[in-house]
Amino acid sequence: MWKENLYQQVEILLKEHDEFPIGEHQHSFFEMAYILEGSGTFCAHTVGSERECHTYEAGDLFLIPPSRIHVYTIRTHSRYVFIRFTENYVFDSIGHYVGRALEVQSGFRMQPAAADREAIRRLMELLVEEASGKRALSEMLLSNYVNSLILLTARGLDATETGVGPEGDKARNLLLYIEQHIDQPDELRLEALAARFQLSPTYIGRFFKRNFGEDFRLYVSKNRLKRVEELLTGTRMSVKEIASRMGYIDSCYLNKLFRQHHGMTPMDYRKAHTPETGGHQL
Repeated sequence: MWKENLYQQVEILLKEHDEFPIGEHQHSFFEMAYILEGSGTFCAHTVGSERECHTYEAGDLFLIPPSRIHVYTIRTHSRYVFIRFTENYVFDSIGHYVGRALEVQSGFRMQPAAADREAIRRLMELLVEEASGKRALSEMLLSNYVNSLILLTARGLDATETGVGPEGDKARNLLLYIEQHIDQPDELRLEALAARFQLSPTYIGRFFKRNFGEDFRLYVSKNRLKRVEELLTGTRMSVKEIASRMGYIDSCYLNKLFRQHHGMTPMDYRKAHTPETGGHQL
């Protein structure tokens, strides 16, 4: 079973297909799927492993929590907006109530009130327009659109119904902890993680690989470099300041690591990825 990870806190994807390119799959993050055009079927496995299916058409919105197996079957040519975001992003940028509301929701097809449904439609139109032709301040506008869409989706979801939280899933809690401490290498040592999550230090790597399908050290390294990329393009911090902020030994080591990964220095990356020339990712 293919499981996809996310190397930034938020990602926007605009896709269209006559046939969906992948079968059943799952993510380690939340995904909102909005149907711009077309029709088909969305199926997903619930917490109890039962299969739940819904037909879809333009204007429908689905919310897929982490680790839920799901699949799209297209009947007519379909255009989608996929908004992917981590648990950590919701808790840090929006609030704990919204984070818990999204965690405990038991369905996939969202059924907002008529006014909220219209607001979601308008926001999606604005988001698609902004993501399709990036201009000055696009990143800030896209961030605000995404936050508003998450809030509208969360409205009406009652986190008090079950009391379920991130503690109920050790694997998801581990991933959340890594994101929260990605700039603190000492907190991500195998011994430190083993003590916190009551696992053997020699088992942490296998546990991570089994749950997320990726090597633990490689995931941490990619995630740290993704944060470095965000600091390079979103701040005026020097490479030395970024190295210190992210817990690297020094700026020389960060330069060497960054060049190995990107084939260019951090400063060259900053010049090549200004807001005016960036992609559709937040």
